[in-house]
Amino acid sequence: MEQIPFEGCFGCGPDNKYGLQATFRNMSDGGVEGFFTPKQHHCGYNDVVHVGPITGFLSEVLGRLAFQKDQYYLTQSMKVTFRCSVSPGVRLHAMARMKKYSRSHFTAEAGVYGPDGELIATGEGRFVTMEQAKAKRIAGKGKEC
Repeated sequence: MEQIPFEGCFGCGPDNKYGLQATFRNMSDGGVEGFFTPKQHHCGYNDVVHVGPITGFLSEVLGRLAFQKDQYYLTQSMKVTFRCSVSPGVRLHAMARMKKYSRSHFTAEAGVYGPDGELIATGEGRFVTMEQAKAKRIAGKGKEC
């Protein structure tokens, strides 16, 4: 399945003015890459992007590997390591790859890079997968159980 945006999503929602408005695409090698340009409202200290938006970006690019398997996902756990800070307005690039997959869950790893290729953060995560009907119920748009 393609990398589709969800309207109100914090990570990818194009109309969520407080969200990341990140974009994603499938890679030919089975990975996913994403792009995110932090804004001033994503900062903690003056002109330093808070770790929360970067962690959210990692969660999105990692989890979206499920779309390559025609499934949806929920983040179960993550470990993030930060290498350096980043300023708002700097376009970030992330690449994720699957480490282990089963029909019910998967593990993956990703890196977030600055415009010159410098490593900003790395992440590893475990994700629960689900079919579209269950995802719609969780989102409140489908038939109740």
